Amino acid sequence: DWVELVPAGPEVVGVDGRRWVNDTPQGIVATFQQRGRPMVIDWEHATEHRASQGLDAPAAGWIDRMEVRAGAIWGHVQEWTARARQQLTERAYRFLSPVFQFEKVSGRIVNITSAALTNTPNLTLAALNRAGPTVVALTDIEREVARQMGLDEAVVLQAKRDRQDHARNAARLNALLSPEQRRICEAMGVDPADFLAAKRQSTSP
Repeated sequence: DWVELVPAGPEVVGVDGRRWVNDTPQGIVATFQQRGRPMVIDWEHATEHRASQGLDAPAAGWIDRMEVRAGAIWGHVQEWTARARQQLTERAYRFLSPVFQFEKVSGRIVNITSAALTNTPNLTLAALNRAGPTVVALTDIEREVARQMGLDEAVVLQAKRDRQDHARNAARLNALLSPEQRRICEAMGVDPADFLAAKRQSTSP
């Protein structure tokens, strides 16, 4: 399973109003790769709250790979524990919440240390075990075009996934703009991510 860990930036806004910056997602992925070990998914951030007190903090699953998709950071769940998989199937838990390190002054996210199953996430991420999950597949016409052009179907399929991820992230970024700002972006052909990045830089001390 692939799960969304951090939404596309550059600005990431929590439900509680806190703000961070995700403008170097590939660097975050590189930091994970350098650790050389899977990242834990627990329940309700037990790794942070319970393990530090010497209490049990069992794993719900393990992230063994990360990648950047249209600016968002996704993780591959190597395996879910039996308990976690049952809870996801029954929709007892529907969301993930990441724990990350960030620069104090800039708010730039530099590392993801863990993630937790929760029903009260602070970030807007793709839900787990969504009703009617979207399965991305190539149509017969797309497969035939790929064959005639000598393209690898896996490459074409990944490109299709990336386009859908980009469209979803674009919709999320649009939601962060006021109606007037959206009109400006549309009239000038400006990407919402670029507009928000420029806005953040202009308001930085």
